[in-house]
Amino acid sequence: MHATDNERGTVLIFVTLSIVLLLIMVGMGLDTGHLVYVRAQGQAAVDAAALSAASAIPTGSATEVNSRAAAFNSKNNYVGSSQNVITGSNVDYVQYSPTDGSITTSGVTIANANGVRVALETTNPHTGTSPATAMISQLFLMPLLNLFGGQNFNDTANLSVSATAVVKAAAGLPIAIEEARCSAPNPQKLLQSSSNADNSGYTTYWINNTSAAEIKALLKSASTCGGGTPAVGVGFPTQLNNGQITSVYDDFEDVFKAHPGDCYLIPVVRDGSKWNQTEKITDFAKFCPDATAPVVTKGKDKYLAGTVTCGQNPYTTKDVSCYVPTLVRDAKSGM
Repeated sequence: MHATDNERGTVLIFVTLSIVLLLIMVGMGLDTGHLVYVRAQGQAAVDAAALSAASAIPTGSATEVNSRAAAFNSKNNYVGSSQNVITGSNVDYVQYSPTDGSITTSGVTIANANGVRVALETTNPHTGTSPATAMISQLFLMPLLNLFGGQNFNDTANLSVSATAVVKAAAGLPIAIEEARCSAPNPQKLLQSSSNADNSGYTTYWINNTSAAEIKALLKSASTCGGGTPAVGVGFPTQLNNGQITSVYDDFEDVFKAHPGDCYLIPVVRDGSKWNQTEKITDFAKFCPDATAPVVTKGKDKYLAGTVTCGQNPYTTKDVSCYVPTLVRDAKSGM
């Protein structure tokens, strides 16, 4: 017998295997890139939906919250958006603690919530429920494996995206008070004089001059919640001025007339503060103007009349005029 020394065809086998491996590598690369792209598109959608839904919490209407979240179904044309519709079942009310960043969902309703969580996911990490509303993304590799005799691999993948947004009350009026005002009997008179004993005055929330022009601009923003007031917190410095600026009393009256019954968040500073420099904010108070005569300008004594309630947490206080929705980190969801 003669040994057969024939190697013809081995190159064809090698090339065939190489092509298969190359197709698998290309498929994996395409799938990875596509999944990242779809997830990024979906994340932007739930971010926008959460911010919009959170802005409706002060209305007290669950219908409005869900409606604002769902409004982004037609405005976010991301990949697969027609299959990944946001509904009320994708919205959870949350209580967010700014102290430690914790998020609670158990027993939270719109009545006691300060935020919402909007998610497209297979499993809710907070409740353990499985809403089965994850984002659906097409795959390229699995159909390829099926073509080569695979066991009917699924040609789609589920992706989970979520966003949590909270509402924070924004300082509404360019007024600051000293801590002594917190224990004073209501109703109170603010901006009554230029004396340090008055314990109240103007503030800009910036480190700049508290001029009449600055105060008027802040009051214009207060009337529309236009975002002119910085998002300050306890410990922030704010410029003070306790002189009477007669020309701005009409602007205060315009704000109160435009929003009858509204209350406003104002900062509190330490007793004995110097009213011609910056002072740190130590607390926040709610100022509710008098229903009948909130601005008194007749006679020598000019002032704003109303009730003052200190100890206000911007993340939980209710019944103030302006709120700012903000995205926060949800560690349990990894977002």
